[in-house]
Amino acid sequence: MTAQSETTLPLKVATRRASAELEGLYVRLERLEHGLDTVIVHATHAFDTKSIGMLQELDMLRQSIGALADYLEQISIGTDDAGMVDVVQALSDVPLRDMATRLSGTVNSAVSVGHAELF
Repeated sequence: MTAQSETTLPLKVATRRASAELEGLYVRLERLEHGLDTVIVHATHAFDTKSIGMLQELDMLRQSIGALADYLEQISIGTDDAGMVDVVQALSDVPLRDMATRLSGTVNSAVSVGHAELF
C-alpha cells in the first residue's frame, strides 16, 4: 500500500471515526458533570451566578458534543457510494435547534455560534 492510499478513507469511515471520538468526549464530560454534581451537593456555600453559568455552559457543551456525535454517526450510515447523503432525518434528530440550523447551512456556521443566554 502506498502512503496516499493509507491516508485516503471512505467518507463513511472518516465520519464514524469522528463520531466515536466525539462520543468519547461526551462520556468524559458526563463523568465530569456527575463529579461536579457531587461537589455541589456537598458544598458548604452557595454558588455565585458566574459559577452557575459555567456549569450550565459545561452542560450545553456536553449536549452539543453528544448531538454532533449522533449526527455524524447518522450521516455516515446514510452516505452512498458516491459520498452523498440525505441529511433531512439526521438534522431532524438533532435536539439542539440552533445546531441543527447551522448544520443545515441555513446560517453561517461558526460565525453565528455564541455563548448561550443563561439569564
